[in-house]
Amino acid sequence: MPTAGWVALSPQEMRLLKLFTEGHQNKAAAVDAVSLHLRSIYEKLHVRTRSEAVPRALRDGLIH
Repeated sequence: MPTAGWVALSPQEMRLLKLFTEGHQNKAAAVDAVSLHLRSIYEKLHVRTRSEAVPRALRDGLIH
């Protein structure tokens, strides 16, 4: 029986796997995963909405 750590999963993969263990289906898990990433983006860019994030990313040269 494999023990924890026998496979290296990325943090994103671990979040998705956790959503599945909580009973989420693919579509719901995808929505939840996107929400997690969006929150992270907003936090890192110091913005609160998508309409604030896009111009900030363009202005800061994150997106060309």
